Amino acid sequence: MAIWGGSFIASKVGLDLGSGGLYPVELATLRFAIAVPLLLAITLLMEGRRALRIDKKDLWVLVVMALTGVTLQYIVQFFAMTYTTVTNTALLINMGTFFVIIPSALFLKEKLTIDNYIGVAVAFLGAVLIATRGNLAFTPNLIGDGLVLICAAMWAIYILIGNRLAGKYSVLAQLNYIFIIGLIGLIPAYLITPHHSFGEISTLTWECILYLALICSIVAYFIFNGSIIKLGPSKTAIYQYLEPFFAIVLAIVLLSEPLTAMVAVGALFILMGIAMADNNLKIVGQIVKDTSAADKTIKGKF
Repeated sequence: MAIWGGSFIASKVGLDLGSGGLYPVELATLRFAIAVPLLLAITLLMEGRRALRIDKKDLWVLVVMALTGVTLQYIVQFFAMTYTTVTNTALLINMGTFFVIIPSALFLKEKLTIDNYIGVAVAFLGAVLIATRGNLAFTPNLIGDGLVLICAAMWAIYILIGNRLAGKYSVLAQLNYIFIIGLIGLIPAYLITPHHSFGEISTLTWECILYLALICSIVAYFIFNGSIIKLGPSKTAIYQYLEPFFAIVLAIVLLSEPLTAMVAVGALFILMGIAMADNNLKIVGQIVKDTSAADKTIKGKF
């Protein structure tokens, strides 16, 4: 999440058309065009060609992950931002965690306590405060907001369906298929949308592309997919609320953005919410436990 928090800054600089930046689909395509061959080389070097062998019956899972985590995720986000505001996007994109938590409890039989649910809600509120800087004004836009919710739902699908292959293949093997298929899907969108010649791209923008390709794509996706295997969908999803937290911390340090009281409160809510969702902080559970113990003590006296 710290790495992906940095992607907000890299993307902001990389998308600055006034300073030699790129269009959104263009940036996404170049990002994965660089990441794909490098990731393939790393996989062959570390795990060999056998690592890339998969059962044909699992290919559809990787295709869905590629579409929801790469191709459609970026294309839909591009169109969404042309219809709705940054504030609305920040509010609605964080709904993705709810789209993971609820199905996990219903269909994957993940055991969640009342503290876990409260933690998710508290962390969501913290993410909203940080993303909007405390300005909670919400002006609905049916098309744009609907597309943002679709993005959130797609990322939830990416997490949930990725759990089907947990432990069956190496994370590197999975990522190769996801990135290659995702890039194949992005190329047509790149060709039909505005883009620059390579010579028009500034050095600073190339640096942003490399950060997004090498660090945010290869390293962060590797860690995130590994987390789905080790922690499960719900706990992995709740940690996504740290992404805007790290984004604002880096913005304060690197871009000299101000630290407001609302941002500080939001950060506190995120940390407290994650602690509750990850069973490291039990408030309601402790109250119920103490009440139950007190009742037993009273009954024992009589």
